[in-house]
Amino acid sequence: MRAAIGVRVPYITAYDEERLPYRLTFARDQEATDGWRLCYADAIAQDWMFGVLWSRQGLHRRGRPLWKLVNTFRQRNAMLRLLCQVCGGPATGPDGRVSWVLANDPSSAVTGAGYTNSPPTCRSCVPEALATCPRLRHDAAIYTVGRVELYGVIANVMRPSPAGPAAVEANAVIPLEAFHRLEYALAVQLLVTLRDLRKTEEAVGE
Repeated sequence: MRAAIGVRVPYITAYDEERLPYRLTFARDQEATDGWRLCYADAIAQDWMFGVLWSRQGLHRRGRPLWKLVNTFRQRNAMLRLLCQVCGGPATGPDGRVSWVLANDPSSAVTGAGYTNSPPTCRSCVPEALATCPRLRHDAAIYTVGRVELYGVIANVMRPSPAGPAAVEANAVIPLEAFHRLEYALAVQLLVTLRDLRKTEEAVGE
């Protein structure tokens, strides 16, 4: 899909008309660490994955692109199925390795020593990504990845209050083994760890 200005809107980008109204609450859950779990007032089983509640959004890609935001479902889908964040197609090459563009060295603190919230980018979309994304234009490197492991989520952490769930922390990084924190969180992006990285080109920069 392309925006009016002629630049393709990446697969994972959110749109303003995909926002959905919802009401959060805390509900009793015998399997939760302290007996409570964050949920929607009209919760269904599909609202959870990996033990955490996920943000609800539409999938129709209508309205104005929100260039700095990602659609939660499409970002998670791209990570789980190794889809290109630009076109939404497979990012795995004939050799079984996955093409990935990172804005900086994966050993740096910014990418959490190898984990990232940025989905892969297929080889055919790499030039477009480098040319149009300001974050990648001057400081990026292209890799192939041999293995991808689930790490955690970026989430908004809540706590119970008399007025309902109250925000405690925004965009917190929570590993999937942090069960108690996940029970109080609303996940917005999936994080994965990249293994067996091989740089294919020199870092991009002026």
